[in-house]
Amino acid sequence: MSRDDDVFIRNRLAQGQYINFYDDVRKGDNYGKEKKPLLPRILGIIIFCLIVIIISGTILAFILHPERIGKSYRQSDPSPQKVMNMSGKKGSAKVTAYTNIGQLRITTKADKGEAEGVAMVVAPWFTYPEGDTELFEELSQKEQLERKLITDYFTSRTKEELLRLGEKKVKEEIIKIINTQLVLGKIEGLYFDQYIFFE
Repeated sequence: MSRDDDVFIRNRLAQGQYINFYDDVRKGDNYGKEKKPLLPRILGIIIFCLIVIIISGTILAFILHPERIGKSYRQSDPSPQKVMNMSGKKGSAKVTAYTNIGQLRITTKADKGEAEGVAMVVAPWFTYPEGDTELFEELSQKEQLERKLITDYFTSRTKEELLRLGEKKVKEEIIKIINTQLVLGKIEGLYFDQYIFFE
């Protein structure tokens, strides 16, 4: 036994560890080195694989179906000021915004098998030709009727019907309904500051 082996054994004994010299010799250089537990390595590999799968799936979704991204989210309408500022350009007529309708809380028609419809909030506003004071006065006098027409439109349809129609078609239909009630002019556009369904 060499002097180094003797010192090694004494140090180990001083630490209160039992030493079997022959086991130490058989273990060679790996003696004293603890093996790392296998479980953390396996968990690390699994987490890495999951991250790779999620990132790959996201990238594939963007590449294969870019039209679906953000489809569930409503694009908000421009503000009245922005619409008025943009009008009159490229040969279009200048318009003014009529924003007095306010926010309407409505319950849609109940779907089959449901006791009640879905609550929703809409905040509509119209555009009409700039300087048309007669139409402005008529819109002001018929505010209650306009609110009722819009409310009746939504209460006569289920949430699914409204979603199937799409916001653009809903706006077109409401414009037609309101314009049939106007005598002194026609509204040109309908916008929603809010168009929210509550579950």
